[in-house]
Formats: sequence, C-alpha cells, structure tokens
Amino acid sequence: MCGISGAIINGRKGKELEEIIERMNLAHSRRGPDDRGFLLNENLNLVFGHTRLSFQDLSSAGHQPMKCSSRSKNYENWITFNGEIYNFLELRAELQKKGYQFRTKTDTEVILCAYDVWGVESFSKLRGMFAFGLWDDKHKKLYLVKDRYGIKPLYYFSDVEKIVFASTVKALKSSGIIEVSKNKTAPIGFLLFGSIPMPQTSVKNIFGVPAGHYLERDLNGNDKIVKYYDPLDYFCENKSENNQNNALLESNKVRDLLSESVRLHMISDAPLGVFLSGGVDSSALSIMASKIRKESLTTLSITFDEEAYSEKKYQEIISKQIKSEHHEYNVRKEDFENSLGNVWEAMDEPTIDGVNTYFVAEAAKKAGLKAVLSGLGADEVFFGYNSFKKAKFLRQIQKFNFITQLPLTLFSNLGDRYSKLNYLKYNDPLNFYLSIRGLFAPKMVAKILKISEKEVYDYIASISEIYELSSGAINKLHPANLLSYLELKFYLQNQLLKDSDFMAMYHSIEIRVPFLDHILVEYLSSLPVALKLDGKYKKQLLIDALSLDLPKAIYNRPKMGFTFPFKEWLGDNKSISGTENSLNAGTHWSRVWAMKVAEKLL
Repeated sequence: MCGISGAIINGRKGKELEEIIERMNLAHSRRGPDDRGFLLNENLNLVFGHTRLSFQDLSSAGHQPMKCSSRSKNYENWITFNGEIYNFLELRAELQKKGYQFRTKTDTEVILCAYDVWGVESFSKLRGMFAFGLWDDKHKKLYLVKDRYGIKPLYYFSDVEKIVFASTVKALKSSGIIEVSKNKTAPIGFLLFGSIPMPQTSVKNIFGVPAGHYLERDLNGNDKIVKYYDPLDYFCENKSENNQNNALLESNKVRDLLSESVRLHMISDAPLGVFLSGGVDSSALSIMASKIRKESLTTLSITFDEEAYSEKKYQEIISKQIKSEHHEYNVRKEDFENSLGNVWEAMDEPTIDGVNTYFVAEAAKKAGLKAVLSGLGADEVFFGYNSFKKAKFLRQIQKFNFITQLPLTLFSNLGDRYSKLNYLKYNDPLNFYLSIRGLFAPKMVAKILKISEKEVYDYIASISEIYELSSGAINKLHPANLLSYLELKFYLQNQLLKDSDFMAMYHSIEIRVPFLDHILVEYLSSLPVALKLDGKYKKQLLIDALSLDLPKAIYNRPKMGFTFPFKEWLGDNKSISGTENSLNAGTHWSRVWAMKVAEKLL
C-alpha cells in the first residue's frame, strides 16, 4: 500500500511545487517506506507525489508516480495509485490484445492503459481496493477516484485557484498551503456515529472522496463529483423459495465466490498472512487461504491476560487444523497505556475504533509480514450482528410513531442502552440506523456540546440529504437489507475501513478484506433475506459454505467479536477515563473513550 498526493496550484512553479509535494510525501513516509517520488509539469502547475509500499513487481519498474503514453503517442497520462487491483492480469491480457505493450508487471500500469481505452468507464472494470489521482493529458483533466466501498482513503482541498489531494488529512495539513481551521459540525457527527461521516472531516473545507465516486477537475477550476457505483442497486431480493435445495445451492455459490476472492487477495510478491482472531470470519479465511497457498500459511493472533476476552482456545483449533506457521502476541494493559502516544499519532481522523488494528498491524510487522487478510465486512454482509434480527421490529416501531406516544423523558431516563430509542420518533432511514449504531442519544450530544437538540437533528437531516437516503428504493428495502446497506455506507466506509487503513499503515502493513470483494457483496445483497437472517447460528449461510472444514466449536458458541478489554483498561486509567463532561455510571467504554478522543482531537 502507499501514500498518494498531488496538486494543481495556479501561480506556483517548479521549486515551490516540489517543496509542497515533498512535505506531503514526508507525512506519508510510514505508508510507503520502500520508495518515494514525484512528477512535475511546471507549465500546468501540476505535481504528483507518491510513497511506495511494494507488493507487485518489487523492482524499480514499479516506481510511482507513473506515466504512460497513449496508443497514439500524442499525449502522456499520469497516475499516483494506492491499492490493489485483483483482476489486473485479466485486464492486462485484454489490453495486450488491443496492442498494448507493458513495461512493468504492476497493476498501476494496467489502470493507466485501461483508462486510455475506456476512459472513466474503466473505473467500473477495476476489481479491488483503490484510490488514485489520474491526469488525463489529452483533455487536461484531473480525476480523483475511490473504490466501491471506501477501503482506501482519499481526501482533497479545492478552491478556484488550486486543488490539493492526499491519502490522509494529515498530509494535506502538512502541505503548508491550506488554511487549517476546525470544522464546527464535526463534533456532532463524531458523537453521533463514533467517526465523522464522509465527505466531511475534522478540518473545514477538507473533504473525502466518497466510496464509489470520482472527482473530475478541469484547468478552469471546475469540480464535479460523479457517482459510478452504488451498492443499493444490488439489494433487489431474489424471489425464489427458501427451500433446502435452494439454500444448498446458494451456500455452494458463496463458497466458490469467497474462495475466488481469497485467492485473488493472496496475490503478492511480498510476505502475506492471515489475522486469526478465532471467530467464524477469520477462521473461514484461514482455512480457505491454507488450501490455496502451496507452502505453509502464516497466521497471527492477539491474546490477553484477561480470560474473558481471550480466544486462544479457538485460535489454536484452527492453526493446528491447517498446520499454519502461527504467531501469537499477548497485549497487556501496560502495552495499551505505553502505546497511547503512537495511537494518537496514527489516528488521522477522530474515531472510537482502530486501536485493535494498531496492535494487529504491530504484530504483523514483528512477524515479518507486509500484508494481512482480515475478516472485516463479514458481519455487515452476512448479517452477523444481533441488530439484524431486531431491525424489522425497530422499523415497525418507527413507522407507527410508537415512541412519540410515550413520555419524552422515558428513554432518556433509562440509561445509555435505551436512550437511543428516541431516534425512532423520526420516520427516516438514518434515524432508524442511529437507533442501532448511534454512539450517544441526541439529548446527550446536545448536552455535551452545549447546543440544542434541534441542531443535532438538523445535522442528521443534512447527512441524510448528502447520502440521498430519502429515495423510494431505500424505503422499500427489507429492514435487515436496509441495515446492511447503511452499514456499508456508514460504519464500514467511515469507521472500520478508514481506521484499519491508517492504523495498519502506521506500521507499514496492508490490510486486505476478501469479504468486501464487490462480486461477493453484490451476490449476497441479492439473496432473500431469510437465507441470511434465519438459521440456528448467526451467519448461517457462511457456516454452511464452510460446512466441510469449519469445526463446530468455532461457531457453536456465543459471539464475541474481536474485542479488547477496554472496559477494564479504561476503568483503571484515570488519565483516560477522566473527561471534562461527566457521564453516567455504567456508561459503555466506547463512550468513555469517545470523550477522550474528542478532547484530544476535536
């Protein structure tokens, strides 16, 4: 994985542009320790930068930014690319038939040639995780392109005189040419979601390119955001009966698609392993990866002294079954406390998540790996959370305005767990989602920030409008599908994926997420809800897909999730749990941690 950056700045010339890009490259040094470079076009006031963590074609031929002549040789396009294109060999073969000759073995060069043939339509042909800046020299346009689910980060600042982009907000701030001031609405978003929802950031006028979108910029300073992909298009239920034969066919299809995804995600010229937490998702990946890899697979696990959080027993079941080269790392309370300074440094944007990934990536680094397969995304697409079974009931409460018929203070007085039900007094998808995923209830957000509840609900309405959540198609979704769609758009894009990226890249480790291969996600989205929701166990469809290999001990137990002992660690550490705003006794650790994050970064 890499750090990308670039700018078009009117009135700035060679040396100035070089200094700007060098400052951003320096901010990305941990993202790309293997190589660093830039390309400059002084006549266009254009500069691209790149720091490289190499996986394909480890030679200097993979150096970026990269340029490539068109077939006509009349112009030369540029790219600075972060990510992995898993179908690049197929695209390469197709392009070779059209007469292209390749200088490198990289997926980067394939993107450039694909754009030369298909233009912006090429973005939809890419299978993988990606964020890139691409300069179209023929039409004198800059494209900033983001993958379908937001696996790779991409931020920008734009006004009439300039556009500056980078993999991180930190790099943009380091450019030295952007006035850095706080986004006043960011604290509302953070306290509602546990992260700041795209396209907003903590900095005024720095925005994220949303998942499944690209930004187009011409030399006159005109910007246009274009949506090229929306997962909503695939949440159309298959009406076939949910009988035993159909379920068997579907589980076999899921197995085939997941196996293909794992195979593609394992393509690497650098050391790669699997994070094995001991749950169903990571166990499934480890089993499939071990069948694909000819030599011994490297797995790594995190353990704790606190027995209630340790999954060592289940990790050992899988590592012994697949005979992996297993690395185990114990994380203690003092490790957490001693690493806090690094955690703050790694945290590009405020979030309540990511600390667990920090330690997983640190463990991967110690194991000599460069990339790790992760089970991220499985719960969201296979309906792994308890909330999926509650979704229909909560949506009915919302639609029948049941909450508005009760005393306004009732749920607020019942504590954190129930206070979020106040969201249901508004009948719209985002308030439904926040009743499940929201961090604080509106009343508490207003109290912490010393604003009115109306301002909180106005903010929610503005985010709903940005995400286009009032469409008829969204409101027609089954509540469980609606929740899955919103998890893709919010929790995954704005929190889990973003946090995993910057925490892992702090250690120069790439996180790969086979469960978010778009072909697999689209197939799962189209299935009848019952196939994903019903069954003896959560994620029954995934369990059935691995029925021949997955030990019963892995799924026949209470779901834990990969959770650190934060409750114990935070409760004992006054420097962390002590905040300016008092919280109720028994408040969940995530809210305690959120207050500390807000105090530190907002």
